Amino acid sequence: MKQSLSTYDKPYVGCLLGSAYHRLISRLEECLRQESTGITAPEYLVLRALYSRDGLQQCDICEMVGKDKGAVSRTVGTLAHKGLVTTECVSHKCTCVWLTPKARQIEPVIMRIAGKRHKALEDIAPKEDIETMINVLQKIINNNL
Repeated sequence: MKQSLSTYDKPYVGCLLGSAYHRLISRLEECLRQESTGITAPEYLVLRALYSRDGLQQCDICEMVGKDKGAVSRTVGTLAHKGLVTTECVSHKCTCVWLTPKARQIEPVIMRIAGKRHKALEDIAPKEDIETMINVLQKIINNNL
């Protein structure tokens, strides 16, 4: 007769995901420091979202980077203070965020870092594994697991 696994014998996927996330963010912070960008990982994530589509609403940025409204609002405020974004209130609920020319100047550096980080991932896993991982992560996000 087959025994069922106890809760503690099952893979601890959440812990693994958390550890992987922290390692990725830590390595990203290191790359940002090495390139002397003067930006943090959360700022990088917001900039990457805006490089894909300038003028996003803050709520859209939240969804893209997987952060709550407060965290994104604080990050946008810091980026504005650094002269990298401007904001425009379009209603009492909606603020759009726009890149400044200064942010456009550092875009090549940011995208080079993004390319290096993606290459590092490709160096440890075949493309098919990465695609599978992306699909599974999207299912987790879309199903609110």
